[in-house]
Amino acid sequence: MFIVVVGGGKLGTYLAKTLLEERHEVIVVEKDERKAERLCQALELEIAQVGDGCDPLVLEDAGVARADVVVADTGDDEDNLVICLVTKKKFPKPRTIARVNNPKNKRIFEELGIDSVISSTEVVMKMIQQEVNVREVAPLMAFKGGNLELVRLSVPEGSPANRKRLSDLKLPRHCVIVALERAGEVTVPGGDTTVESGDVMLIITEPGATPELKTQLVGASPR
Repeated sequence: MFIVVVGGGKLGTYLAKTLLEERHEVIVVEKDERKAERLCQALELEIAQVGDGCDPLVLEDAGVARADVVVADTGDDEDNLVICLVTKKKFPKPRTIARVNNPKNKRIFEELGIDSVISSTEVVMKMIQQEVNVREVAPLMAFKGGNLELVRLSVPEGSPANRKRLSDLKLPRHCVIVALERAGEVTVPGGDTTVESGDVMLIITEPGATPELKTQLVGASPR
């Protein structure tokens, strides 16, 4: 299939990488030129196009007219909605998939005819509610190919990361904290997010990085 991903952040990069490994044709539209360059360097392929995915001309240049699927994966729900609506109006062939960051917006997307709407918050909450041992790094899902996995981790009392910003931690290189649950609320953390004991995180990482991840966020296991 030919898939256009709009949004070249960390999640968009992992999505593009996985799709390429499954031998799909992929183009990523990213309006930040530096992000687009980093994405191409990370994948060692010129698959990123610089431009605003809300612009019909940018989508046309990316080849949306012949695409099978368009994924709106930016960090802005309004942009994701516009991308999907423009696609459905101008290019009838592709199936539209949108990520919503605020679960309250999911119904609006569905009522406006977006084919598939994924609420990252709802997915996170379902995973967090599972009964697993949160004192350790608990694997939740392995991605196809086995090079990445989704893990759940709870920050205990006495963690070396407690009260530190995420940007100040020396986390493994290929490690992305995709969600953080605190006091019943789920957010997508940034570098300025301060870690607190009791936080529950969902993390995409390479399996071999799990010991270092545990050292940084949980601390040394008692002997």
